[in-house]
Amino acid sequence: MGVGNILKKAAKKKTSKKKSTTPDVDLPHLKDAISKWKEGSKMEKDGKAMRSQAEGVILPEAEEERVKVSMGDGSYHSSIKINGEVTVSTQNRYTKIDTENEDEIREIVGDKYDQWFKEQTKVSLKPALLNDEEAMGKIIKAVGEENFGNLFDVEQTIVPTEVFHKARSTDADVKKVFEQLHDEGLVKPFKAAVKKA
Repeated sequence: MGVGNILKKAAKKKTSKKKSTTPDVDLPHLKDAISKWKEGSKMEKDGKAMRSQAEGVILPEAEEERVKVSMGDGSYHSSIKINGEVTVSTQNRYTKIDTENEDEIREIVGDKYDQWFKEQTKVSLKPALLNDEEAMGKIIKAVGEENFGNLFDVEQTIVPTEVFHKARSTDADVKKVFEQLHDEGLVKPFKAAVKKA
């Protein structure tokens, strides 16, 4: 089996489902803030729906006009302004195309396939393997220490463990340590999310 086929076979679709065990706490003094948040969320949702509906009308016609302008002057234009009020832009970004569709695409585009499409492969090592010093040593030895940096993009960071994350909420001493780390700008959790229950 060739490398390409091995990579295609290894590319698996991932799905996961978790059940929530989130505790519900009563904080009546936050009722007004929660009401405002809910109202703002509804306004945002309504605004998004209104924008989405308007985009459904604007985008098809704007794309047609953008192509006409590009074909008219023989230059690619990624953006056009409409009535001086909005700019509609397009990007060379597409949803992922499954490699299983290659034959069908080739049939449609013919000999232009290799000019218009390319197979893109992304290989990443599983986290468990990255933390296995013996396994990583074998990989480095196989490709050669001098080649490793040329073959792999490597980024290393420090990440708080699940133990630390949970303990900062359950252990007063760990909470104090976290506060010191946070105050010194060393450990900054992402902003907590608020969403409808």
